[in-house]
This record gives sequence, C-alpha cells and structure tokens, in this order.
Amino acid sequence: MKNKREKSIALCFLAAELCLGIWIIGNCFAVGRMVAAAGQVQTVSEGDAGAGAAGEETSQEDVEAAWQAASETDGNQGETKLPGTAGTVSGNGTENAAGTVSGNGTEGTGGAAMEAFSQTVSGGDAARQEDEDDEYANLAIANVDHYVNVRNAPSTDGEIVGKLYDGSVAQILAPAGENNEWFQVISGSVEGYVKAEFFIYGDAAAAVVDDYVLRYVTVQADRLNVRREPDMEAAKIGYISRGENISLLEDCGEWLKVQYTEQSVGYVSAEYVVVTETFIYAKSIEEEQAELAAQRALAERAREMEEAARQEAAAAAEQNGGTGQNNAAGQESAAQTGQDGGVPAGTDTALGGQPADGAPEAGTDTAGAGESGAELTGQVYTDNEELRAAIVEYALQYLGNVYVHGGKSLDSGTDCSGFTCFIYADFGYSISRTPSGQFSSAGRSIDYSEIQPGDIICYTSNGGRSCTHVGLYIGDGQIIHAANSRKGVIISDADYSTIMGVKNVID
Repeated sequence: MKNKREKSIALCFLAAELCLGIWIIGNCFAVGRMVAAAGQVQTVSEGDAGAGAAGEETSQEDVEAAWQAASETDGNQGETKLPGTAGTVSGNGTENAAGTVSGNGTEGTGGAAMEAFSQTVSGGDAARQEDEDDEYANLAIANVDHYVNVRNAPSTDGEIVGKLYDGSVAQILAPAGENNEWFQVISGSVEGYVKAEFFIYGDAAAAVVDDYVLRYVTVQADRLNVRREPDMEAAKIGYISRGENISLLEDCGEWLKVQYTEQSVGYVSAEYVVVTETFIYAKSIEEEQAELAAQRALAERAREMEEAARQEAAAAAEQNGGTGQNNAAGQESAAQTGQDGGVPAGTDTALGGQPADGAPEAGTDTAGAGESGAELTGQVYTDNEELRAAIVEYALQYLGNVYVHGGKSLDSGTDCSGFTCFIYADFGYSISRTPSGQFSSAGRSIDYSEIQPGDIICYTSNGGRSCTHVGLYIGDGQIIHAANSRKGVIISDADYSTIMGVKNVID
C-alpha cells in the first residue's frame, strides 16, 4: 500500500509539473505574438523599416487585427490600447499637424512625416479614398518666405524647372526621395519635386485653403482706364487692355481697387471687368520670364503716362503765364485727355467726339462688359429656364475631360470647384474658386426639393465639418462634376455622396 501511495504522489507531482510547463509555454507564445504586433505598429508609426519604409500599404485594419489576435490570447480583447492611434497609425493627421504641416522642418522631414502623409493621402485603400471625391485630399500649400524651387528629381542636385511662391497650391502625386523627404507635385503647368518640409498639407491645408484664394479682374473692354482715385474726374495712372489680369485688392462697389504695378495702386470701373477667383500656381522658368516682361511693360506704360502728363502740364503752364492756378488746371487737363505717351487714342474719348469727361470709361469695343447672365457667351436668353438649359448643355461638352487639381481651364482640365466656377464665369457669373467658398457665398441656399438644372450641389466627406466637393445639377437626379484624377469629368447620381447643401446662383 505504501508503495502505491508513493507512486500516486509522484504521478501527481509529475502531472503538476507538466501543467506548469504547458502554461509557461503558452504564455511565451502569447508574449511573442504581442511583441510581433508591437513591432508591426512600430513599423507603421515610424516608417523606417519593413513594409512602412518600403511604402507598402499597411492598413489600420491590419494593425488592429494583429493587436486583436494578441489580445485574444490573454482574454483582454477590446481593452488593448493601440499606441500612436491619434495621428500616426490612424492616419487622421491630428497630432502630426503640429510638426509636419508647419513647413518649418521640425518634424516635417524624414520617414515619419511621409508615413503620416501616406496614411492620410496615398496609403491604405487609395481607390476607396478617391471615391470620396475630396478636392482637398492631395492638396499642398507652399509655406515659405518667398519661393521654393521645383526640381526634376528628388534631390538638391536636380535641375530647377520652376518655382513655387509662398501660398502656391499643388497636388501631391506621391512621396519621393531618400527617406521620403520629398513630394512629387504638379502645380499649374509645372511638375517636379519639392521637399515636404516646405508645405502645409492634409487636413491643415484644407482648413486654411480659402485664405490663399487670389482675386483678380479681367478686362472685358479693349482699353480700360486705371485712375488714381475711385472717381471719373480722378487722374489716370494708366490703362489695361482686353484680357489682361490685375490683382483685386478691394471691392468698392462701382469701383474696384487694384494693384496696377508693384509700386502703384489704382481704381477701375467695375462695369467693364469680370472678377475671378483662382489660386497661385507654380511658375515655369519660361512663364516667370514672360510675367516679368509683362510687368516691365506695364511699369513702362505708367512711366510714359506720367511723363506725358508732366510735359503737357508744363506746356499748359507756359502758355498761361506759368501761374500756379493755371499750372494745376494744366495738370488736370493733361490727366483727363491723355493724348500723349502710353494712352491710345479713344481711351477716354467716345467715337462720336464727345468731351473726355462725358465719355465712357472704357474705349471702343465694350460688348459683353459688365453684362449679367449669359451675354458673355454671345447669346441673350429670354428666361432663366432657357439660361439653365444652356448652362447644362455647355457643361456637358466637357464630359470625359481630365481632372487637374488646381487646373485653370475647362479645356485642359480643372478640379470640381474650378469646373463649376469656370462654367458660371463663361455665363457672366463670378463665384468662389473653392468648394467651401461656393457653399458659403455662391447664390442662395435652397432645399434639395427646389433644385433645378444648373444649381450647384455641395458635398461633404468629413461628416459635415466642411464642403469638400461640388457638382453641377443637370436634371433627372444627376450631376456633372470633375470627380477626381482617376475618373475625370463624369456624370453621377446627385445623391451619390453626402449632400451638405444646394446653391441657386441664377435666381
């Protein structure tokens, strides 16, 4: 009996040791799995090794699944906290914004910044993100003191192909270069590489993009006077010709304050111009040279006018005995007639020979200038229903065109807000160049039940925080819109995405 009892006790101890060994081994496997999961999170967060460094698509779902598997081993599923969720792994950019979007290079350089961008813009399921038609998804804004060079390779050894001035917008195509410290971008006609540290991008860019919209006036007359003050009797400082653009500084009602040259500010009659909103884009070397030449010509035009006014004032003073009173009168006369120097004949004088102070402010051909509705397209419509049909027909001719983020032309391609902005501009309407600007200021807000062809539908892809996309309603529950770079200009169901509002621009 004693031997049997001893054998039983020995077997019990052996069984206990076996259980303990199994338990230890099981825990080792659990710890190993959690270490592996932590390593995966580290790879996604830091972007300096493995899939993250190679630019492979490691999604948030993959990370969560790894953590979930490790958690289930020790029975703590649903309680494990994901390190770095706010900003680095989740890809919402909220914490990264403090460094990566500031453009000061503190955290904006290296793989970590690019990994954050990959998660917010180009990483994960890129096709799904494009389907959201968010105009700001790949937006970048230059944040520099003056300008930054655009190069043909992601290196400071690359050839300079253009310049991005402060506030210029660009579309990010992909991270590039060693440690993904560069962005491959396209802006205007320029495509190349710029260091990421010189950009605001992601959610931070979307939040401030409206602050970077440039407003300018385009002349609709053959010649239009630029005056020193907002008054027909004020002295002229120059003129601008049909199609020329100058920056708008302030809307003063019947007059617009403009930046005539770098050194001079003047006023033009609002009746003869169209106000347009756009962005600043990169300039190629050739474009910059052409712009500088145009600025020099404008400055020379202003200088010639000043010299002509001075000479005519001197002649008038000499003819009238040189008194101060007559000299002042001569200066005013010279400023009003402007028959010498850079002012073409007819600028201030009507074809019928009217006196200068009774003449139209714009010279010769002013057809279409200052007219409302659709007269700029060469037709006059009898009612708004006919106008709306014409706007829709006009928009449909661009079906299938390419999407160009920040594009400046319906023919060569533009983005969603550019599409609606330029369509309306060709019918004489001036609306904002951005989705949020169109939502806040274009026409009047109406209910979807009141929608008519030609109205603008505003969409949101961020839960209603802002308008991120717009489309032109064409009737029968459909819109035409510049969707994204993958789809171009297409027709979609009007309710394909979350509608934030509807804008009636016409009536």
